[in-house]
Amino acid sequence: MKNLFVLVLFVCPGIFASAASAADPSASLRWERDSAMAAVNSFNIDRAVVEIANVSALANAEATLAKLQQLETRSDWPLPAREAALYAFTLALAELPRAAVASEVMQHLHGYQARTLVPDEDHGATLVPLFNIRGAAAGVENNWQRKEFASEASELLRTNPATLVNAYTQSTNFNQRAGYLDGLRQADMAEVAGVQQAALAKFEQTPELTAVIGLTTVLTGDTSAAQQLLVNGSGAGLSATLGQLAERLPAAEIEVLLTYAINAAPAGNAALAIAAWWPGLKHEAAIRDLLLELLADPPLGSAAALALAQNPDVQTIKILQQTAAGDSLAARRAQMALAINREQLLGGPQP
Repeated sequence: MKNLFVLVLFVCPGIFASAASAADPSASLRWERDSAMAAVNSFNIDRAVVEIANVSALANAEATLAKLQQLETRSDWPLPAREAALYAFTLALAELPRAAVASEVMQHLHGYQARTLVPDEDHGATLVPLFNIRGAAAGVENNWQRKEFASEASELLRTNPATLVNAYTQSTNFNQRAGYLDGLRQADMAEVAGVQQAALAKFEQTPELTAVIGLTTVLTGDTSAAQQLLVNGSGAGLSATLGQLAERLPAAEIEVLLTYAINAAPAGNAALAIAAWWPGLKHEAAIRDLLLELLADPPLGSAAALALAQNPDVQTIKILQQTAAGDSLAARRAQMALAINREQLLGGPQP
């Protein structure tokens, strides 16, 4: 009998976890991910969430906490199912205004210690929560805060756009900055132009306004602002903004901006512009020739080679082959472009 019990534990760890969690609702247990999800899928999680998430009652802290306690301790559900329902309930709160949910309920969720633990997908020896209820609660709070700042931005846009720019510059709160940008996306064009003007006046000394000027430039299509963005912009979002400008502006204006970037922008920004704008301009002979000339340029030659390697036409390949003869910097860059293109055609690096 003892041997049979050991065999069950070895072959069916999920069964043991389910039984143990039913006996002790506070237990923290290791589950295999598939076993835990099978336990979750055996119960009607959505119905349990609906029973708790009654909008008219969520502001009643005592009643809602009692329902949560009943869910967290019910012995007829395994631990993963209980925590899956609690996780879904928490996520659903993001659709409601902050005032609809009692602060005590959020405090409870922020403090919840998840107990369904599964091996991390990258580091199997490390156990992580399958349902990160604390993380979900933090996400709800961030969502509420962002919406509140978006409302604040809408008011500032109506009264004093320069105040919004100053507040954005001084803020270190990600939700505030993101909320201000959300408000700006909903503004009328006159309000957007007012923010753009105020931001451009400070841009040279305040590169953290890149996201503001990037958004306003995409909204207004102002090529003068785009030039300043190329010269003074920085940060992870700049590349995405340049891609959005390619969708917003006519190809002829993007061609002018790319030439400007190569001649006037810092090398890093010019390289981003080449990567973002070359795909839409690769059939323009003037731009192709400009990039071919850049192969000999120390800071921008690699960016030009990477761009020229992307689906080049027959004429571009011929010029690259001609340039590749020899051992000059331009020749080595042309060789690199041809090698990258060959690897792409063959499906990956070749031995």
